[in-house]
Amino acid sequence: MGSGAQDKAEIEKAERIRSIEADIAFFEARLAFASRGEDNPYKQAQRRAFESLRDTLSQTLEDLRKSR
Repeated sequence: MGSGAQDKAEIEKAERIRSIEADIAFFEARLAFASRGEDNPYKQAQRRAFESLRDTLSQTLEDLRKSR
């Protein structure tokens, strides 16, 4: 077993991972919603923004998981 500080750090890391996973799911849902209906410049901009945020969070999640 790890020390109290190590245990706390692992718990915080696991919470951060779950939070990022939830954020990614949110942006994927927003992307799906923005892809429905008639296309327009506003929806295109939304999709680009959501894709960028999702991709950045995905990379952060991957880096965080590798640091375990």
